[in-house]
Amino acid sequence: MPGLDGWQINCWRGFWLALALVIYLVLVHGRAAIDQFDAIPFSGLVISALCFAAGTTFYVTSLTFVSTATVSVIGATSPLITALLSPWITGERPHLVAWISAILAIVGSAVITQDGLHQGNGIGILLSFGVPLTFAIQTLLLRKYRDHDMMAAMCVGGVFSFIIAGIASGFFGPASAFAVTQREFVLLAMMGVIQLALPIIFYAYGARTVPGVTLALIAVLDAVFNPFWSWAFVGEMPDQASVMGGAVILVAVLITVLGGHLYRRLSPA
Repeated sequence: MPGLDGWQINCWRGFWLALALVIYLVLVHGRAAIDQFDAIPFSGLVISALCFAAGTTFYVTSLTFVSTATVSVIGATSPLITALLSPWITGERPHLVAWISAILAIVGSAVITQDGLHQGNGIGILLSFGVPLTFAIQTLLLRKYRDHDMMAAMCVGGVFSFIIAGIASGFFGPASAFAVTQREFVLLAMMGVIQLALPIIFYAYGARTVPGVTLALIAVLDAVFNPFWSWAFVGEMPDQASVMGGAVILVAVLITVLGGHLYRRLSPA
């Protein structure tokens, strides 16, 4: 879909995400689906939904000021931000291994994107930091309210994203978010369901048993798999930086998953 801009994509991704999650809630809870919105504490519902909508908005807007590589590296700070906020939001205190792994994830992302990094302006950098901040808060809220079905909050977030991106496209985009072809409409539906709804459902289920920092670190694997999918399906060979940086990120995730378990066993109660 080379003819669409970020506002158009985020608008319809949000719409199809919300619709897919409504279907999910009905399939899982039946007539009690509407009750899932009331079951989540109001503050958790609103903040989680706003973080989702704000995160996508920050991402699209920051790309107009700085490079994709800069946004990617700043986005990789989400595990560190998660570690800093987790004692206040979930009461979980990350161990030393988690801190080391979070720093390694940033190093790995920097290696992958080193060729594309360049100095951006202050506004772009500030907006870029909104991406990992909102993602970290959203991750921790999924963890905090793991006894509830947080797909209700994500559904509201999809609606917010649809409204915000739809309005913003009229002011900042080259074309209205609603000026899409039938083919693009179908592809955007696939994106909203396959690339957003399904991963969020899996992520929320993982948040029930996995600590917040580990969740955020696993999400950073996105930077590892992007070059792999391009090689597997399009034939684009990953460069040396992608291989080296990806290896560092994989090590970071393995350290936090395996090393964290060993650390807890060896540490005093």
